[in-house]
Amino acid sequence: MKSSEKKREIVSVAIHPGIGIARVGNSQEEYFIGPEVPYPDPKPPGFYRDASGALKRQAARFRIYGLDSEGRVVREITAGDGKIEWTVEVANKKSAWYQFVTAMDIPEAVPVGRRNAQIKGEERRKLAITPPPCSIQGRNQSGERYHLTGQFFEQKVYLGELATDEAGRLIFLGGRGVSRAVTPEAKPYTFANNDGWHDDVSDGPVGAVVHLGGKKLVAKPAWVVVAPPNYAPDLLGVVTLYDLLASTYIGNWWAQKKRPSFTQDIYPILERFCTTEWVNQGFFTQFGWGGPYEFLRQIDVLAQTGDTFAERRRQIFNQFRYPQQLNPNLNVTAPDNTALSAGSSVGQWPVYYGDAVTLSNVNANAYLPVTELMYQYLSQWAAGDFDADWSGPPHHPLSIDKVPLAEQPAMLDRAAMEFCLGGPFHPGCELTWPVRNATIFTEPFRIRRWPAGTADVDYGDILTPDQVYQQSGSSPGPTLGGPLYFQGPGDLTRWMAIPWQTDSSSCRSGYSPEYDPYLPTFWPQRVPNQVLTEKTYQKIMTSPPAEGLIAFQSRATWYRFLGPDSDYLGQIDTMIHHFGDLGLVEKWPGPGSPELPKEMYVETGVQFKEDVPDDQGKVMVVKEKLIGRKRK
Repeated sequence: MKSSEKKREIVSVAIHPGIGIARVGNSQEEYFIGPEVPYPDPKPPGFYRDASGALKRQAARFRIYGLDSEGRVVREITAGDGKIEWTVEVANKKSAWYQFVTAMDIPEAVPVGRRNAQIKGEERRKLAITPPPCSIQGRNQSGERYHLTGQFFEQKVYLGELATDEAGRLIFLGGRGVSRAVTPEAKPYTFANNDGWHDDVSDGPVGAVVHLGGKKLVAKPAWVVVAPPNYAPDLLGVVTLYDLLASTYIGNWWAQKKRPSFTQDIYPILERFCTTEWVNQGFFTQFGWGGPYEFLRQIDVLAQTGDTFAERRRQIFNQFRYPQQLNPNLNVTAPDNTALSAGSSVGQWPVYYGDAVTLSNVNANAYLPVTELMYQYLSQWAAGDFDADWSGPPHHPLSIDKVPLAEQPAMLDRAAMEFCLGGPFHPGCELTWPVRNATIFTEPFRIRRWPAGTADVDYGDILTPDQVYQQSGSSPGPTLGGPLYFQGPGDLTRWMAIPWQTDSSSCRSGYSPEYDPYLPTFWPQRVPNQVLTEKTYQKIMTSPPAEGLIAFQSRATWYRFLGPDSDYLGQIDTMIHHFGDLGLVEKWPGPGSPELPKEMYVETGVQFKEDVPDDQGKVMVVKEKLIGRKRK
């Protein structure tokens, strides 16, 4: 064998994406594969629902790549190359974990007690839903024997199932959004910590063994996370989970480049501010069509270096909130190289609530900043220290098969994380604050798993911040032996709200209407706030341009179907039973007139039989979520 050929010999295999994201849906049979590139081709209207109108589940698909001795990709390994045996173990440990109050790696963290604290000793095992591991191999395999079913007390709980595609790749499907209480007549009473309840999200390791050319290769493992639905599937958050992880990995595994690219690093930030107009009216007014900061119509100016437009860049940059929530001594500087102080003003960008959201006693983490890396790039952009490589909107590959082979693993890793939110973590949509700690990873996108046979650690009746994250001393960081190192099935999602529907229906926008009825916001790209309805869209499309422009200003509250604003508890209960009936925000063509956008994102597919009066959704959930927590 020639030396050049030997270098290309497959000596190891790895699963990608390293973290795969599945999402629940109430369709009994139909599903779709989740995004495998960051900017996939938008699906046609109606794609995300089955024939009955139920919401399809999002499946996570995992692939295996063969690597040479230098870690370079040789090829994707499929069932045509040899036998692949996949094994997955997931769990839901929310009810057996501790209450959520706030993120526990920030100074505002407080001690928290157990969920379901009245259940003691061995009985607490019944709170964790822990199906046995399940394995699958071959092409186009599926069926009941690949279901992952556990128990919550005497209730059987389906957490998902395994399948394979025509090439033997793993397809993981999560639960169907079923959330129940031990007592059937029980009602939810809070946004995050409903005792006696379970849901069917989960997470856990994904492994594979490959028999290739007489060799048995154990693949680098991955992790699967089951999350709530994505109600705006084509829109990315201002801060994505990929943005957050990139900032986490810099200095650990990744090196920071000296100069940001305008096209790759600055334009996406500005673009996301503008596209948020379709899910929040405050962003529409400020950054959307015709707004004062509609960056997409200023890109040719903002992409230029030099002094001509330096003041414009500087003023935009000065609006951004300083990202000091984890590291007050972060060495991020302004364009004139002077250190910046912490910014905690409600009006700074992005206009989001933060991890330690509150309406009084504003603290450094009350509002969400961009990540440290994003902020650094923006500061360099403001100073004119960036690559002026703009030649128009970039052309993105629309599917993974259009991506060069060597780049496919990294693209799969990135795509899964781009469609998750990087905050605020109160507690979060898909994942939450532990993922910003590098200690839970062995390398980028690889979760550090507990050694086989290791029992869960019991931290006692009260979990303290110091057990999780030491804030004192010159080097604050995760506590050795605490929960921010090794992870097991169910350990990533256990920090989330239970059930997820009560939190998703609580995290809205504009809790202080005297300041702004639409801003700040929480997670509008996943659970929208205000939307352009299909009825309004039809009026725009059939009206003269001037009338269409007036109609275009109208937005409706996405939550308007959940019941009267005076009945918060009724609303979160309705969300549990009817989460699949709310509308999706999908991409539709505009009317073709210059007065209006060429493309619009429209609320479609609402399954509620009747529309309801829109009173802007001003539920005083703020009293529940931000000031106090109701108890039984």
